[in-house]
Amino acid sequence: MHGNRMMSGAQPMNGISEPLGPEILFSGMAPAEQQARSFARLLTYLNTTIARYHPYYRRLFRQLDISADGIRSYDDFRRIPLTTKSIIVDNLNDFTVMPRYPGAGDTHDADEASPELMAIYQQRAAEGNWRDLFGMRPEAERVREQFLRDWRPIHFQMSGGTTGKAIVSGYTHSDLYERFARSGAWWYGINKRLHQNDKWLNILPAAPHLGIYATMLIPLFEGQPNFNTFGGKVMPTERQIRIAAEDNFAVVIALPSYLIHWLRMAVRMREAGEIGPIGSFKVAYCVGEPVTDAYRDLIKDAFRQLGSEDVAVLEGMSSTELRTGGFYECSEAGKLHFDPVGFFGELLDPDTKEPVEAGKPGVFVWSHIGWHGTAILRYWTGDYVSGGMVWGDCPHCGFTIPRLVTPIWRADKDETKIRGTRVELVRLTDAVRGTQGIRSFQVLIGKSDPSDPVSRDTLTVVVACHENVDQETLTTTLRHNVLRDTEVSVDNILFETLAQLDARLFAKKLKAEWVIDERPVQ
Repeated sequence: MHGNRMMSGAQPMNGISEPLGPEILFSGMAPAEQQARSFARLLTYLNTTIARYHPYYRRLFRQLDISADGIRSYDDFRRIPLTTKSIIVDNLNDFTVMPRYPGAGDTHDADEASPELMAIYQQRAAEGNWRDLFGMRPEAERVREQFLRDWRPIHFQMSGGTTGKAIVSGYTHSDLYERFARSGAWWYGINKRLHQNDKWLNILPAAPHLGIYATMLIPLFEGQPNFNTFGGKVMPTERQIRIAAEDNFAVVIALPSYLIHWLRMAVRMREAGEIGPIGSFKVAYCVGEPVTDAYRDLIKDAFRQLGSEDVAVLEGMSSTELRTGGFYECSEAGKLHFDPVGFFGELLDPDTKEPVEAGKPGVFVWSHIGWHGTAILRYWTGDYVSGGMVWGDCPHCGFTIPRLVTPIWRADKDETKIRGTRVELVRLTDAVRGTQGIRSFQVLIGKSDPSDPVSRDTLTVVVACHENVDQETLTTTLRHNVLRDTEVSVDNILFETLAQLDARLFAKKLKAEWVIDERPVQ
């Protein structure tokens, strides 16, 4: 994707909720053509919707003397600065894209809806709806209703806010029933294991975030049976397990760290005779945390102990800002498939912010295409895609879909320095997790003298091991694995029971704290 090679060819539309731009196919299309059509669709959206109706970007374009219709290549598009979380939080109301209603006056920085656009809403309003059950309402009211269905946010989701003030994203009626519902295809359409009769179990923690809403609303939109527990703080884990044992759930979606805890508790309950084997699971979607090969093997082994012999453990990702139901793997090792119709993806060097070559690692940056409600261009996610981004035919599902090659970790949070050596925490935890004989663990980074911030860094690994494991052999192997993968040696290895480890891991958060940095802040 370079310079003037990617021209738009897009014709102005009117920002309506119907699909915009050229058709994008997922088979029988060259990857370069698919990418070019996605970009053309982005430029159409930029001209017909963002430049006309988005208060923040309209103001930004004026300040930087950017003309939307002058953006014709990817290099032109990169004139638009990256959008960060702090920018959205500081200008939250101005990130809602919405035309001014004709005759309403100067309500906000946007163009007025055109007569052509209003004619579409007038046509839609002609037949009325259930609100006209007791008599047809005035035409003006019905037309305004159609306008608001397309543009007024009616549903809101909030980010976790772990890095400060939370982002709130708004969805219009057309967002929910068209664009958001479409993302269900990323669960049902690309995974050959799934069936329309499958019952889903959602054990993600309750909060007003996308993780809950996507896994609840999309199955409902798709007519898929599902049950939502809202996590261990709403429904005790033991109760969830008993429900699963009494039913026939085929799919589970969870934080992988909580899923491990859930499965281990279920195995203990089975061994104690409190439940029978659970053999119905066939797919587990893991979201919110990186899933490496070693992590996947650990989860699959726990499923086998429970009675589900052949479970595909698949990764997924999304965010409150992204607003979609998510990007998912089609099968194990399929990597994250993302929708070029609703999003345009970039991968940038974390330091220079320049585009990286195809297949090279970088930070994922995306732009909305076609969305109403909260709309964002060039969002800097901070998610470092270790295997890069590839456009082309997936060797697993056969579809031509761009993919993010995992694992993915936070570019600014998931690495640290230990005794002067830069350590990627995903590699550190994977080195421990992949050591044969370990059931669970926690890594502690500290100081030889906790009162002296300049004293030597220490690395302690607390482990719970399987029965009949030789601790001396495990210790030797663990030290070797960590040194090999991180170039840092382990100072101490402590052994605890699995119950003690679980208490450590979930002492403060819903997600397991695999690594705790106890060093004083300098």
